Amino acid sequence: MSGCNSTTSTGTVQAACNGSTPNPCESNLPCKEETGWRRVIRNFTPSWFAVNMGTGIVSILLHNLPYNAIWVQYISYIFFGLNVVLFTVFTALSIARYTLYPTIWSAMISHPGQSLFLGCFPMGLATIINMMVFSCKHWGDWVIYLAWSLWWFDVWVSVATCVSMPFIVMHRHRPGLENITAALLLPIVPAVVAAATGGIVAEELPNHHQALTTVIASYVLWGIGESFSAIVLALYFHRLTIHSIPPKEVIVSVFLPIGPLGQGGFGIQQLGKVAMHVVPKTNAFGEVAVRAGEMLYVLGVFFGIVMWGFALVWLSFALISIAMMPNVPRNLGAWGYTFPLGVLATCSNALAENLDSDFFKIATMIISLAVVVLWVVVAARTLKLAITGEMFHAPCLKDLREKLIITMDWANHSSPSRLDSFVDELVDVWHLHRTPILFTTCIILVAIRIYFQFNGQKTEVIAFKKAYEEPAKPKVAVEEVKVEHVEIEEKTPTIEPVEEKKNAKSQGPRRIKGGLARKPSKKTEEEKDISRPVVPFVFFCSVTTKTAKIAQAYVEKLGGKLDELSKQSGRQFLKPETRDLTEIDFDDYFLTPYKEYGDADLFYLFLIPSYNIDTINDTFLEHLQETHHDFRIDTAPLSGILGYSVFGFGDKENWPTEADGFCFQAKEVDKWMAKLTGRKRAYPVGMGDMQSDHEERLQEWTQGVEEVIEYVARTGSLGEGLPGSGAADESDVEDIAEDEDDGEVIIEDDATDKKTKGGRDLDDVEDLGRMIRKDDGSTVQKAPLAVDFTNYGSSTKKAVPQGPKKMVAEESPTYKALTKQGYAIVGSHSGVKTCRWTKSALRGRGSCYKWSFYGIASHQCMETTPSLSCSNKCVFCWRHGTNPVGTTWRWVVDPPDLIFDGVKTNHYKKIKMLRGMPGVRAERFAEAMQIRHCALSLVGEPIFYPYINEFLGMLHAERISSFLVCNAQHPDQLADLKAVTQLYVSIDAADKESLRRIDRPLHRDFWERFNRCLDILREKRFSHRTVFRLTLVKGFNVEEEAEGYARLVEQGLPCFVEVKGVTYCGTSTSSNAGLSMSNVPFYWEVVDFVKALEKRLKEKGLKYGIAAEHAHSCCILLASERFYVDEKWHTLIDYKKFFELLEERGAGNFTPEEYMGAPTPEWALWGNGGFDPRDDRVDRKGRKIEAS
Repeated sequence: MSGCNSTTSTGTVQAACNGSTPNPCESNLPCKEETGWRRVIRNFTPSWFAVNMGTGIVSILLHNLPYNAIWVQYISYIFFGLNVVLFTVFTALSIARYTLYPTIWSAMISHPGQSLFLGCFPMGLATIINMMVFSCKHWGDWVIYLAWSLWWFDVWVSVATCVSMPFIVMHRHRPGLENITAALLLPIVPAVVAAATGGIVAEELPNHHQALTTVIASYVLWGIGESFSAIVLALYFHRLTIHSIPPKEVIVSVFLPIGPLGQGGFGIQQLGKVAMHVVPKTNAFGEVAVRAGEMLYVLGVFFGIVMWGFALVWLSFALISIAMMPNVPRNLGAWGYTFPLGVLATCSNALAENLDSDFFKIATMIISLAVVVLWVVVAARTLKLAITGEMFHAPCLKDLREKLIITMDWANHSSPSRLDSFVDELVDVWHLHRTPILFTTCIILVAIRIYFQFNGQKTEVIAFKKAYEEPAKPKVAVEEVKVEHVEIEEKTPTIEPVEEKKNAKSQGPRRIKGGLARKPSKKTEEEKDISRPVVPFVFFCSVTTKTAKIAQAYVEKLGGKLDELSKQSGRQFLKPETRDLTEIDFDDYFLTPYKEYGDADLFYLFLIPSYNIDTINDTFLEHLQETHHDFRIDTAPLSGILGYSVFGFGDKENWPTEADGFCFQAKEVDKWMAKLTGRKRAYPVGMGDMQSDHEERLQEWTQGVEEVIEYVARTGSLGEGLPGSGAADESDVEDIAEDEDDGEVIIEDDATDKKTKGGRDLDDVEDLGRMIRKDDGSTVQKAPLAVDFTNYGSSTKKAVPQGPKKMVAEESPTYKALTKQGYAIVGSHSGVKTCRWTKSALRGRGSCYKWSFYGIASHQCMETTPSLSCSNKCVFCWRHGTNPVGTTWRWVVDPPDLIFDGVKTNHYKKIKMLRGMPGVRAERFAEAMQIRHCALSLVGEPIFYPYINEFLGMLHAERISSFLVCNAQHPDQLADLKAVTQLYVSIDAADKESLRRIDRPLHRDFWERFNRCLDILREKRFSHRTVFRLTLVKGFNVEEEAEGYARLVEQGLPCFVEVKGVTYCGTSTSSNAGLSMSNVPFYWEVVDFVKALEKRLKEKGLKYGIAAEHAHSCCILLASERFYVDEKWHTLIDYKKFFELLEERGAGNFTPEEYMGAPTPEWALWGNGGFDPRDDRVDRKGRKIEAS
């Protein structure tokens, strides 16, 4: 035995080394407890958790850098994973240490240095909790609640160390002033770290009350930690002034005071930031909740600046002290450099975000880089010393040995054999520690059982589904052969299924493709599943309805062909369906295969006209590109479809060749679909000229597609490696000359260059089309011809014009459609239109609900928008397919003065055109020539315009009030909005799925954006008149309970809630969107809904009441009791007062109550209809209706 030589049992030897027997080991050889794994466990001190602190803070810094990149965040995830592994291992070793050697615990607690490092455990755990929230929150709420649970555990441990260790220092250690170091902060700082972590977790908690509880607890922790830290810092500074700097063994401790300063500065800012959002959403602080939250936020930033400055001064002290100390020892204390500097960087980053300061951003980058470099140096040194064993040294064990006297008899017994000794050791270990081992095992098993109990979702095993449904079939052995080069024979125009041969060679060019060699499929044709039905989808885009008609005719013809194929092959083909790209949610079809048909095989066909103006094509292509580059989505998310093919319509008169842009958007669709489907191009891109040969070309393409479908019906797939099947050998050439490729390296010889790089005009298509037919005119009924009409060679010029395009160009069909609908297009993206209520008011036949509710004279109101583009495709929109859509501004931007002058000029032109209209009142016509109100609610998203604040400023400068409506999809622009007379947010659904179904938003994070906008509206409710506009669509959202809408009102707390029935515009586009007159609610249905909503709001303790109505518009107004003064509703606006306040105080510095107008007129109040008795009510034929 290599340990102590003994005739006693191995248990006695172990006890001797443990210090539990009274005799020391006199041998020069170490006891067995001082070698191997036992030595590691016995000497594994709490200071090892400083490694977790350093690694964790590096992961946090890399994830949240102010100037960041995706690859840097990937590195942060690696550090996060490493930190979790290290923390798990260190925790297991610590448990083993105090379980196997319980006497070490008391020795460690009694040691004045090692005991202080117990605070490293909760701080290391806190870094893991932070990164869980930062990097894993998109997994779902369960991650947030798991982090929340771990945080409460961390709080318990932090408070325990913060209270117990200072008490032990005072009553047991009692160090003299000359022995005090900043290490006294280690058990205290965990409270500050836990407070900061609480702020991070609270920000993501879905429940506002739980978040408030967490924030309050975190403030308490922050106060405890910072108070104790201030006491220790004062004591430590006093020690430094009387005695010299600490000895070199603990010199690193001079950096530790930076920790509570940096972490405290970050924590108080984070808590203030969260409090500003959470406090107003609860009942805390009552009426001053918003200002209380804002005050906490401002105080947080203030204290953050102060503590950052103090930390910077202490950093200078620390650097000077280190510079004065020669030969700094190498031990675990070196990790004390990383965490304090890291939390100083997080404080800098918080200040950079809150103050929008480039100085603090640069400071964050510099400090973060220094921390990463320090981590690399210290980690390398730690790893080296850990391998040599020098790092495993516990000073507390030395004290333990000095106190214990060990007695053992070495005289008369020979040592047993190694095998017997090893067995005896195992038996002794088992008997000595079987109780804690069994107890720990039971705890682990119970924890695992509980985890699977609550996370026991059963996932269907799809991969083995057929093994249970069909009998086993003989497997075909395929020898895996890595093909160095393949020669392609180009003699036969048709494709024959060929048998796979070993070492097959043919004539043709040689290709060497880098990357992983693909294994041949082990599935034979007999194994293909041909029992599933096939569903063809035909996607199209149509601005002038020409492509829509072609698509409809094509689908009817294709349906007949598929019926024949179904009878011939026995394969079931469902009826082909058309899908207008302007009417569908792209995520339903192009993020994953469409799921409505279950296990059916999907076949995607595209009929794509190319436009040089902004259309849905641009949005669709942007969606495909974003899906391909989204690292959260599989590389080929559409690989589950059977195949796809594209046909493009172009104009050779303006774009003669492909190089000039002929059918360039169809080619783009084909390229991105190839990437998303995993190269499942069923047939090459077809292209036709709308002015000449598109019918012939479409017929040729249709014939090829039908041949592919027939092949699929027989075989069940496009084929394995067959030419034309979309395999990589045919479809990856397109990526050679692109700016963005898939990482494939392809080396080609001259023959290949001639094929792929030589540009070819569409004139060749006619010859290629003839090649499809035999001499006798019959059609080849075998596999499709492997001819790709598309050329992506390096010599091809970029088809897309350089620079941003106009949103609505004068020559575009969009321009013609909008002008036909009565719009006057201003510049390239703005519009103005005369409302029908303007015409009605001019004739004295009534005004719209804005007159009844807010005092806006309809004949003096200009309806306009500076952005005709929208980020939604709402089912009730009046302008389906005729206005552009997009998630980002990608067009030419017109200056605001051009728009302002243009909309005024065109509005006055339209008013002047009404002077000859029968019934126009002269006095109202004169008043109409002076614009007093501007409704920014025409079509599109006004807030999308980059200079919306400047445009609003021009309106207000001429004392024109502004009503701005947004769709709750642009929170950043909403937050930046300055002065507006009344601010609307459209609320069309109460939950995520309903909102997706009704508004059909383009943003993938539409629900998060929606909720952020409501939060922002809540913050603005004391500086802006805020309004929720609920549009009720029967069959979509009227039937929903009022509870959901009440919850949204509780979240946003608007000044007013407008509830309005949808208006049916009676066009074919509305029918395409799924709307008809049956979707328009009756007024009594709107009344019932409003009453239910009012009741639910009162049950929630929210003070709202029904203030006014306009029955003709099917609209009812709910108002906050802030506007119920002297037992009267005051919904009108004092516009004169608004402009006076704006000029005197500036935007956002006055409340809505300060420009509240006169009491709402009696005729507009609830129950009175809302029609102004001074006007004449007429029927549909203009005949006056006498008041009853």
